[in-house]
Amino acid sequence: MLTTEEKKTNEQKTKEFEKRVDMLALTLSLKGNDQFFEGNGGYQLLFSTYIKMIESDHDNFFIEKERKKKIIQSLERTKAFYQFKKQQQLQAVFETMSNDDSTDFMLFPSVIQVEKNEKELKHLVGLTVYKKKHHFIVMKVDKQGVYNYSNVSYYKIPLPSIAQLSQLFFSERNTKKTVQYSIFKSLAKLSNEVRTIPRIILKEQSIGNCIISEVEASLRLILFNCQTDLFRLGTHKVITPKWNLKHQEPTLEMRRRFLSAVKGEDKDWNQHFDYIFDYYLYRKGKLVEIPFSYIDIKGKWWYRKIHKIFSLDSYIPEMLRSGGQILPVNKEQQKEDARTPIELVDELYKESIRKSELPRLQLATKKKSNAIKILSARLSSIKIEVAKEKAEILITCLKRKNKEIEAEIKRRKELEKGNQDGIISNRTLNQLVSKTVSERTKNFQKISTSSNEKVTIEKSKLTELMEKVKKSQHEFRNFSQQNMRNIKKQSPQYEK
Repeated sequence: MLTTEEKKTNEQKTKEFEKRVDMLALTLSLKGNDQFFEGNGGYQLLFSTYIKMIESDHDNFFIEKERKKKIIQSLERTKAFYQFKKQQQLQAVFETMSNDDSTDFMLFPSVIQVEKNEKELKHLVGLTVYKKKHHFIVMKVDKQGVYNYSNVSYYKIPLPSIAQLSQLFFSERNTKKTVQYSIFKSLAKLSNEVRTIPRIILKEQSIGNCIISEVEASLRLILFNCQTDLFRLGTHKVITPKWNLKHQEPTLEMRRRFLSAVKGEDKDWNQHFDYIFDYYLYRKGKLVEIPFSYIDIKGKWWYRKIHKIFSLDSYIPEMLRSGGQILPVNKEQQKEDARTPIELVDELYKESIRKSELPRLQLATKKKSNAIKILSARLSSIKIEVAKEKAEILITCLKRKNKEIEAEIKRRKELEKGNQDGIISNRTLNQLVSKTVSERTKNFQKISTSSNEKVTIEKSKLTELMEKVKKSQHEFRNFSQQNMRNIKKQSPQYEK
């Protein structure tokens, strides 16, 4: 029996693990923000991870050894901002910043209201404050370019406005955003000059993870500014700032170093972090061979597929519930998972297969076939046994559902073929009847009207022929209806 203190410790560890998983998945663009990361001590953890990542840089990947200490001090100060109790603490930081020093900064993640309606879309940008001799520079970084259509711009704010500037950032930290672009409007009022840097181009985010991606982009520009003065760029040179100018794959390398900084002493936790990171490696084509030779792995289609299978991974909620412990395979749970309704992973769960239109069914089976290929290719890389079992169960469920959809498509095609055959046969019979009646009528018209006996005979024959035609048509209709019922009886039953 655990004591109250032990239970509390375990709960704290579980929350810490969950926060790290969320941060890692957001950083790798595997999911959107769905857990209010910024309001749960998330930024203190993020900046702590950046600090550890740069502290571990022993080959000048991020910054030269001589300048690393100042970068770390700036990040420590940025993290401490979330503990400030009053505006004067931030003002004191601004006052002690060095002039014209690219390693001396404060980085503020800032939520903005994009639409006039406060219930609509919100976004996050990075705002970095530097100090010059006569003014502060506030650099805005926004990969989406939602305000003034630029990725990077900056405000020049006179030094005497230091109290207003510190009050603005301090109040923005805890204020609910209700006014469209409020902080940009406030900065514009304080500044005596606003400029964009149109030559800097940043790649747009692929998913709703601005809560971290914009902060990361800001750090990348901060480090890049230590090598190239962003505020004195030429007018003809387009630049996409990188983590390292010499490394062939700087973003991938940064992600590896970030992963190392996320890890700690708990081996189970570390194995789970590797499990999540493998999704990123798979998307980058660095894990196993991608099952589609014709796709662009940098394109949106492949990104969306990885997002989808990540969201379908039932092991991730289980790892969170266990607090990061790797549990043994539970045979009873496996059986329960195998009985889980396929609707949980099926885009047709709201409507039965029978009621879905044929094009929708054909699209669904194509999507499932692609998902099966993607999941199957990844299986060999999964090192956690329980996770591998769950992936295999998901593949089995998708295959089962696909068979049901394919059977329904086949049934409909057979019905369509039967209907077409019936239409053709009915048309042929009608043509034969029409031809025969026409010929009989012509023969009848050729008979002399004076021959009453022959007229009577021909009328009798014509009447007999018409009765036979009606009987044949009736028998054909009965046969067609029975044939359709037989086809329907042969079709399988489906999940509702």
